[in-house]
Amino acid sequence: MIRELLVASGVFLVTLLCYALATALIIRITVHLMRIGFTGLGFWQNVAGMMIVSLLTAMAHLIQIGLWAIALVLVGEFSSFQTAFYCSAQNYTALGYGDMILSERWRMLGPLEAISGLLLFGLSTAVMFAVMSRLIATRLRLQRGRT
Repeated sequence: MIRELLVASGVFLVTLLCYALATALIIRITVHLMRIGFTGLGFWQNVAGMMIVSLLTAMAHLIQIGLWAIALVLVGEFSSFQTAFYCSAQNYTALGYGDMILSERWRMLGPLEAISGLLLFGLSTAVMFAVMSRLIATRLRLQRGRT
């Protein structure tokens, strides 16, 4: 079980680094959109801003799933990336259909990937909430200034 924990820890650290970079990009884009006045001013601009944040967040999660899938291929659990990606998506999202089961040797990777996914979904929720809160605060400040 030590080997599985070491592999999972390594993959988790790599995915965490990639997710941190994606989050930094999301924040940079959001700040840029707010500075140029694209978001915060009107309803549809705010909707577009949140759609951009949501799409970037979804892409970041798909990259995380892909990284776990690569790990599953590298340890010999699956021969095709497509099958590994499907299994990884089930584990990462904690969906757990149960139609793909890892071998006894590597089965701990499933729950460890689920922990990773749940933690990163929580971070995504926090980032999206922060962006939305900022958009609401900006909109309210602008509306008070007009009255």
